[in-house]
Amino acid sequence: MKIAALISQPIPINEDDAKAYMNKHPTGSYQLVDVRQPGEYEQDHLPGAKLVPLNILTEGGGDLDPGKPTIVYCRAGGRSHAAAQYLAGQGFREVYDIGANIQSWMGIKAAGNYDLSLDLIDPNVEFPDAFALAFAMEEGLKQFYLILESNESREEFKSLYHKLAGLEDLHKDKLLREYDVFVSGQTNPQQYLEQNRDVIEGGDLVKDTPISIASQMNDPVDILGFAMAVEAQSLDLYTRLAETGENEGVKKLFRGLADEEKQHMTFIANEMDKALKQQE
Repeated sequence: MKIAALISQPIPINEDDAKAYMNKHPTGSYQLVDVRQPGEYEQDHLPGAKLVPLNILTEGGGDLDPGKPTIVYCRAGGRSHAAAQYLAGQGFREVYDIGANIQSWMGIKAAGNYDLSLDLIDPNVEFPDAFALAFAMEEGLKQFYLILESNESREEFKSLYHKLAGLEDLHKDKLLREYDVFVSGQTNPQQYLEQNRDVIEGGDLVKDTPISIASQMNDPVDILGFAMAVEAQSLDLYTRLAETGENEGVKKLFRGLADEEKQHMTFIANEMDKALKQQE
């Protein structure tokens, strides 16, 4: 047994504390690891999780950083416990094992295999092209909410969709302000949208979203839950794009976008709480 295993022990962490930890810390400052099998991950996983099956992990795979806090989970707790013990024994200084496994996780989960939509962008892409794609993806989400708003006749729901669309506009404005320096002051929003028209009109984030189903929802809580799921998929994609990118500027860009999605999800969660209280 390695001496490190006697010094560094996994830390049990419950669902609420795990959520609070991930909301508090920037994307990329910690590692969220799913140690299940690819089929399980594809069915559902925590947004932003990296897939490293236990058998791969114990063979030294996964390309994990021992210097970063690492949070592991599985389906029923057995594999995550084994993974946490293994990582602690390998010198990982801060390892958390989520006590509430994926089946009992009450938050929003993402779906799809780890490579889903990663072909939207080359890992070696330069910053301006990555920025243009990200800007267009945010516009795609805005258009999604505006379509729902235009198809809705009830004022309460129209207002809700409009508010959600406004979040995406605020996100785009912040992107332009923060990253103008990277494109030498030549920001041209219309150019970014034209470059990535397919992402807006037929990309995964819009194409795969069942607008017709959302339009038939009659409960604000359901609508907000649906919006939460959309934002969770965005968080998941941005985190994976940051993980697989080669350019440091691009990695920083997508990590920042992922953190923005966390804030969006917190806003939506608060709105859900308000809606639930009104129904009491």
